[in-house]
Amino acid sequence: MKIVYRFKQLVLLSGDLISFSLGFWISLAVRYFELPASDAINDKLSIFTILFASWVVINFINGLYDLGTLKEKKHYLRLLESATLSLFISIFILYLTPNNQTTPKTILLLNIIFGFLICYLWRLIYAKFIIDKNLGSRVIFIGWNREINELIEILSNHPERGYQPVVVFDPNNKITGVVGANITVYRQIQSLRSAINAHEANLIITEPQIQSEPQVLKELYELLFWPVRITELSAFYETITGRVPPSTFSDTWFLGNLANIDKPIYNRVKRFVDYVFAVILGLILLLILPLIVLAIKFSSHGPIFFKQARVGHFGAVFNIYKFRTMFVMAPDGSAEKNGAQFASKNDKRATSVGKFLRKTRLDELPQVINLFKGEITLIGPRPERPEIVANLESQMPYYTLRHMVKPGITGWAAIHQHYTDTLESTLKKLQFDLYYIKNRSILLDAIILLRTINVVMRMMGQ
Repeated sequence: MKIVYRFKQLVLLSGDLISFSLGFWISLAVRYFELPASDAINDKLSIFTILFASWVVINFINGLYDLGTLKEKKHYLRLLESATLSLFISIFILYLTPNNQTTPKTILLLNIIFGFLICYLWRLIYAKFIIDKNLGSRVIFIGWNREINELIEILSNHPERGYQPVVVFDPNNKITGVVGANITVYRQIQSLRSAINAHEANLIITEPQIQSEPQVLKELYELLFWPVRITELSAFYETITGRVPPSTFSDTWFLGNLANIDKPIYNRVKRFVDYVFAVILGLILLLILPLIVLAIKFSSHGPIFFKQARVGHFGAVFNIYKFRTMFVMAPDGSAEKNGAQFASKNDKRATSVGKFLRKTRLDELPQVINLFKGEITLIGPRPERPEIVANLESQMPYYTLRHMVKPGITGWAAIHQHYTDTLESTLKKLQFDLYYIKNRSILLDAIILLRTINVVMRMMGQ
């Protein structure tokens, strides 16, 4: 299912590149008032190929390849933002790294205008005529639980994802209310093939428990030569939500998916990247340190830096460093009068400067010290405090599994979810963390890093 979703994103991205290329051709024609000759194209194509690649990266950072936003107004406002940012980045590439033979000022501006205008039209066409139809899937769910109910709600509210729930088979009579609009509920699994024909379904999602029932297995076996795809709920749930479904939490599942997560080459590359970013972030910290120090000092009483114990790799406790963002309310310099507690959205304990530091994630910069020491990594689950961990482990026995890898400055859960101040939100955070641990890769780390840049640029930190 990940392959299908990635393919849809690749189609969208390919259309963007074609749009930029068409914009380039039109820009040359408008600039020289004639159809561009091959020499004129080849002369500037190499530098513009680099620019097009940077524009795609900017689009990605801006969330423009999230299929769930394609029909929302904010998607096209972000496209305009990307066009503006792409112009400035392109100027940086062209003029701060000058090329004596290529200084296409007018062509660059025209290419931005025409390229992103065609890109806008392409996305309208893609959202209206392609993703919902040509690349769409009509889905049958076999079985019923909380995850299936959640998926139906998500897919019904976001048809642009390309999945339309049409049927639910509930042979165990678990459904008591209305499932959703235009969704048919069947009680007899023997009706599976007739339901596929009647509803033109091409994708079947099976609940793991019900899939082992003999009658269900028999019906699924009969579909081996039918033009339908069959996949388990857990894989589909991960694709749609980016989380591991809690219904799969078991010793057997964890042994099968997390027992062999050691990746020597990946770990070496990751450590090298950590050192590179530690140097870069360290230089940024030195540059802006005087300004932040003055801002914190003049805005509130207390220390500049804040040190706090956190649980790291394999449960080892270490001290994490941050800029202080809250008022001092306790003798130890913390903002907690009654012991450890979760931070919350719009926390009244945060100072005015602290709110800005949190929104821009600048309060995290001193963690470059932890990065150099190897206590944390750039990408990984965010470390929690020992008191909170002990409490959560008593309520969620599998919570300790998130300590199988090093904690990070940013992570998969951090870009999808903000504060976790309830047991339910903490469970969701654990689902994100386990997804990351299971699927760790250089590509996933790159995605997290680029989305973190988007959070920082938009001041969406909390």
